[in-house]
Parts: sequence; C-alpha cells; structure tokens
Amino acid sequence: MEIVGTCADVLLLLRVLSLRLHKTYLFLTLVCVLGVFFDGIDLWLGPERIEGVRVFVYSRFLFAFVFPVAAWDVFEELSAQLANIRRAAISRIATSLVLVCVCGLIFSGLGDTSDENSAWQFTTTFAVILWAGSASGSLTFLWVMRRTLRAQALEPPNNTSVWMIFFGLFMASEIFSCFFIFLNDILSLNLREVVQLFLLIYGISITGWCVFKLKALPSDVPSAPVNANS
Repeated sequence: MEIVGTCADVLLLLRVLSLRLHKTYLFLTLVCVLGVFFDGIDLWLGPERIEGVRVFVYSRFLFAFVFPVAAWDVFEELSAQLANIRRAAISRIATSLVLVCVCGLIFSGLGDTSDENSAWQFTTTFAVILWAGSASGSLTFLWVMRRTLRAQALEPPNNTSVWMIFFGLFMASEIFSCFFIFLNDILSLNLREVVQLFLLIYGISITGWCVFKLKALPSDVPSAPVNANS
C-alpha cells in the first residue's frame, strides 16, 4: 500500500507538470515534489528504521512552513478578487504559527533534555506540535476563504475548487496523523495497523480524485511570476 501511495503522489506531480499548473501553483507543486521525495526516502530507508524515523520527524519542520504558503497558493487564480482578504487571513495564520512555535518550545522543553534520548523526545514533540499547528492554521485559512467566496457569491475556477477540497481533506488527515502519533503508545498493535491502513487508503483516494479532476488552465490565466509583478 505504501508503494501504491507513492505511485499516486507521482501521478499527481506528473499531472501538475503535464498541465503546466506549476507556473501558477508554485507552492502546491512544491508540496507534490516534497511528497514524492520523502515517499521515496521512506521506501528506501524503511519506516521502522531509526534513520527513516529521523527523516520523517525533521521533514515535519519543513512541511510546517510549506503548508501555509501552499494554502495561500490554492486561491492564486482569484488573486485579484481576494487580494486584501487573502493577505489579512494569511497574516493571522502566520501570527498563530509563531505562537504555536513559542508554546511548542515551552511544552516540549518541560522535561529533562540533558541526555540524547530526552533531546530527541524534545525534537519529536516540538516537530509534531508545529506540524499540527501549521495544518490546523492552513485548514482554518481554507475555511475562511471558502466562506468569503460564498459571501461574495464568487464562483471559483475548476482547479481552485479541486485544490480547495483536496488540500482541505489533506490537512484534515495531517491533523489526525498528529493526534495518532501522540496516542500511538497507548493503542494496541492491531488498532495502530488499522489506522495506518485507513490513512494510506484515504490518502490514495483523495490523491487519485485530484489527479482526475485537475484541468489545464485557460490561456488568459497568468502565471505566478506575472501575478507577482502585476
């Protein structure tokens, strides 16, 4: 199933590149690239080996800062109509992420970090807290922007709708994964395997749906660099 999940991520990346969506959705493309990259490392090292676990934990710090900008990227085709609201919403998310960092450092540092195992526990706890805060903030941003679209009676383009649904479901699974990691030690082996299988099938399903729903952009939609300069 892990190999199938990796193949689904590869197909999504290829779909984005073949439709030239990377020119508009730069950070969403980055999420796809990182997903394939870390999937490959996970298959190579193995999720149970300490090296694989360390790569996973350190990658959470990277994803924690990529998720908010990817959520921002979801509405790139509506940048002109939603410019002020989008900036205000992402500013609140950035502020919340800073607070999460501070709280995470405080909470993670409550224990003794004098030895290597304690220091690694600190790093892991802080990474998961930051990961959960970033995913929650990104999901909140999507919700705020969705409500704004409805309030202004704006009909989002096809790819905006697809990314909004896919990324929202993806962030929900990331939040669930964070809680699952915290509860991992108190769950039975069978239950852990069931949850892991569910997350794999869930991820494959939403990724496959996104692959089929994405479409090429109309010729009048500018790329991200053009938007940035306008």
